[in-house]
Amino acid sequence: MSLISRMLRWVRTGGWLFLLSLAPCAESSGPIGAWRTFALTPPIQGQSSQPEENARLKAYLRFIEGRQLRASGKLKEAIEAYQEVIRLDPLAAEPHVELGEIYFFHLSRREEAEAAAERAVRLAPQSLSAHLLLARLYLFDVYRGRNPEAAKIERAISAYEAVTQLDAHSAEAWAFLAELYQARNETARQIEALEKWLSAPPSTEPQFYRALTGNDLSPDQAFYQLSQAYWRQGKAPKAIEMARRACELEPESNLYARHLLSLLRAATTIEEELTTLEQLLKTVTSPTLQIGYGAALLRAGRYQEAVAALRAYLKQDPTNINALGLLAAAERRSNQRLAAVETLKEAIASSEANVRLRLMLDLAETYEELGYSDLSIAQYEEILEALLNKKRPQQSAELAANVVSRLVRSYRRDGYQQKIQPLLQRAQQLLGDNNPLFESLKIESLREQGERLKALEVARAAALRWPQEQSFKLTAAIVLGEMQRYQESIDLLRSLLKGMAEGAAADAYVYLVLSSIQMQGGQLQEAEASIRKALQLNPNDSNLLIQLSFVQDRAGQYQASEQTLRRLIEREPDNATALNNLGYFLLERGERLDEARALIERAVSIEPTNGSFLDSLGWAHYKLGRLEEARKYLEKAIRYERHNPTIYEHLGDVLRDLGRLQEARQLWEKALEFSVGTDETARLKDKLKKN
Repeated sequence: MSLISRMLRWVRTGGWLFLLSLAPCAESSGPIGAWRTFALTPPIQGQSSQPEENARLKAYLRFIEGRQLRASGKLKEAIEAYQEVIRLDPLAAEPHVELGEIYFFHLSRREEAEAAAERAVRLAPQSLSAHLLLARLYLFDVYRGRNPEAAKIERAISAYEAVTQLDAHSAEAWAFLAELYQARNETARQIEALEKWLSAPPSTEPQFYRALTGNDLSPDQAFYQLSQAYWRQGKAPKAIEMARRACELEPESNLYARHLLSLLRAATTIEEELTTLEQLLKTVTSPTLQIGYGAALLRAGRYQEAVAALRAYLKQDPTNINALGLLAAAERRSNQRLAAVETLKEAIASSEANVRLRLMLDLAETYEELGYSDLSIAQYEEILEALLNKKRPQQSAELAANVVSRLVRSYRRDGYQQKIQPLLQRAQQLLGDNNPLFESLKIESLREQGERLKALEVARAAALRWPQEQSFKLTAAIVLGEMQRYQESIDLLRSLLKGMAEGAAADAYVYLVLSSIQMQGGQLQEAEASIRKALQLNPNDSNLLIQLSFVQDRAGQYQASEQTLRRLIEREPDNATALNNLGYFLLERGERLDEARALIERAVSIEPTNGSFLDSLGWAHYKLGRLEEARKYLEKAIRYERHNPTIYEHLGDVLRDLGRLQEARQLWEKALEFSVGTDETARLKDKLKKN
């Protein structure tokens, strides 16, 4: 947590009183005062007059008594003792420090504490304890301010720098200086302070740091903060190394483990991530890292290894919901879906309410992937019923919208049209009448039925009704493209571009859609320019790279298209769309057909209900001369995508070669009805003319 965030937290939770309650006493096991060199010393025979010796001796004994009183919690008596010491020995600094600590740590008398600390510093400029108390007071002023003034930060920095001049090995001083430098955005000085903290011996008084920050004044915390600082500097390897060191020192910290996992995913290839985790797990036992390793294997497309690793972990912790969810995902992707069903049932039985519905959704999807439509629909309906019965259903609106969308598609696909209207009426109880989901479903239905003009009218009306929902304007642009009204679509999309840094991701998506529309209209150079603008705004977006490969393939840049997809697959081995598209492009070029089929089969294994992937697999079998296998997959593809012209065209080609020309023509006509690209439309018309 950042310095500013913690300051806000302390203000809101009464952190001052909590801090005071944790302050150690002078003679307690806590080290405040325990390490201190006394400013008062016993008198030495012959160096003073008898009255002075007696006064100093009395002061010294009274000082010791004051510490004992403070340790026993008799603060009033302790204050009186220290005040008497000051009267007996006006030049002594230490009683002022003791008084300041009582005022600050125990009585919340902030101004008196500062005055006492300042007097101590004047009396003994080299007093470490006085400077440390003053630094703590100034730091606390920074922490309790909602928007601390720069002057307060500067004052705290100066005070702690004075501490380091007297004690170059003060872990507390370097730790707080690191945070204060971070507040001034001085990353280089922050790193230097953190390195000094690491080289300091273990602190004998960690209570103040722990009370104020909630963290331990320990090397693992220093490594963690160093990792964050190096990451801000753009030094990923050093950031990862420091994060790894933090995990090694404190393997039970979920915070450190999650931080390391996030760095590895952001800054390394999947193979480098796996290698690092494999090495670390040889010496460190961390549940979070073990589960993270299983997740990395899953993303690497090493599904069987992921299954084995997660099952091994679950032997030690059989009810870990995260591990069970990942295991089910790995089983699904490795075509062990019946096992995934059992894993999900086990997870659902032991999960809390806030997680259970998400797992039930995974189970419904798994049933759907298995082709168990009735079980899938029943599971979706059970989730919706549970959402309707929740006390605060609006908190699950996103999940509800997802479930309703899936149910509508399932009802349409399986011929349960009569169930759709009652479903939407029930959904309105959950989502409210004024919810854009219902318009989105209506537009989707109209597009599936080929009623694009009506779909366009609904999208435009919805865009006026919900001006904050840019999705309706994007949908209108897509429908205009489907109607081959390309210039209108392009003009609308250009009007949606904001051209501001904070909207870069949104603009990148607009450019993605724009590139797709331009490609449909045969404007390949413009399509490539648009997608490259998108990549400048959001260079790591996989969907943008996939669109770039589309444009490159269409423009005849086959090698460039293949390289784009292979680089993406190297980075994301389980990217189903990239696997499918690479396989399909190879098929279309008539190259490496067996490799193409294997790539597509991997994509279908990941998403077995994706109509486009099933179409690709059917087409692979067609190219390999397996017409009946091709027909089976293509007919299944139409079940999931009823408005995809490519699937109808492919199935028509298969039926033509099977001697069923009349049925083939009907399918080509259907493909022409849904066709959106100029090249595609021309090809279908020519095919119908010749057959």
